[in-house]
Amino acid sequence: MKHRPHGSTYVDKLARREAIGGGLAALIAMPSIALGQAESSTRSATVTILDAAMDMPSLGRTRRIWLYLPPDYQSSRRRYPVIYMQDGQNLFDRATSYAGEWQVDETLNRLAAAGDPGAIVVGIDNGGENRTAEYHPVLPWSGLPGQADAYLAFLTDTLKPLIDRRFRTKRDRVHTLIMGASSGATLALYAGIMRPDVFGRVGAFSTPLWLNPRLDQLARTKQPYRRGARVFLVSGRDEQVGDEPKGIFAEDQPAMVEALIEVGYKPERDIRSRIVEDGTHSERFWASEFEGAYRFLTG
Repeated sequence: MKHRPHGSTYVDKLARREAIGGGLAALIAMPSIALGQAESSTRSATVTILDAAMDMPSLGRTRRIWLYLPPDYQSSRRRYPVIYMQDGQNLFDRATSYAGEWQVDETLNRLAAAGDPGAIVVGIDNGGENRTAEYHPVLPWSGLPGQADAYLAFLTDTLKPLIDRRFRTKRDRVHTLIMGASSGATLALYAGIMRPDVFGRVGAFSTPLWLNPRLDQLARTKQPYRRGARVFLVSGRDEQVGDEPKGIFAEDQPAMVEALIEVGYKPERDIRSRIVEDGTHSERFWASEFEGAYRFLTG
């Protein structure tokens, strides 16, 4: 896995800012991007705001939390797996998204109509200027600690217990999924590595593995295979951000696959790795891959 050159620039598209290497890494907010006329809401009736400003004790912040419930939730007594997804702004509603939404609710509603048993989805908004720090265990290029452990503590100690108390969930690790894209994928993989007792199934879309080049090494030492664990990885060869070479996401993905195989994961049974030739670093690409990830991780 390649290390990033000292002093170069990475554009975190989802957070609309640049992280600039060289000495201490500085996280600089980019100017607002004019998106034209405000978009109308596209979220379905199965999506609500669970909390507009949930306390995050481990971080000293608050965060908006989205909730998707399957269409039959009110009429059934069944329990459901839960998917914890990062960048909640981009999952359900074009009006709050950066550059298009994942259509998670539309996809799951369509599958439910075709007989899929469904899942609860909890979307956690990203932290804006804190996004990179919260999603990375080590800040890119500076080597200073990130805030991923504190963010993970919020998920495991605050958010998941609340969801399990208030809703009919399947609480075990095999039915507790975590997903994310870009830096959110880094967080999802890190959660699966550090807390496999909680998050048994991981979906990582377009992981910038070169920003945390030790993540595959961490998987080798911290994540022996546990029965029922699964990981879905996807990247595109057309992905490009900032001054990075095109295809770097796809180029680095096999190192993580190899690490997981070394600790006992079996290809296609426990781990699915996809490289999409025309995949770009965009919500549109990740939306197109969500159904496949969902089917593999809940199957």
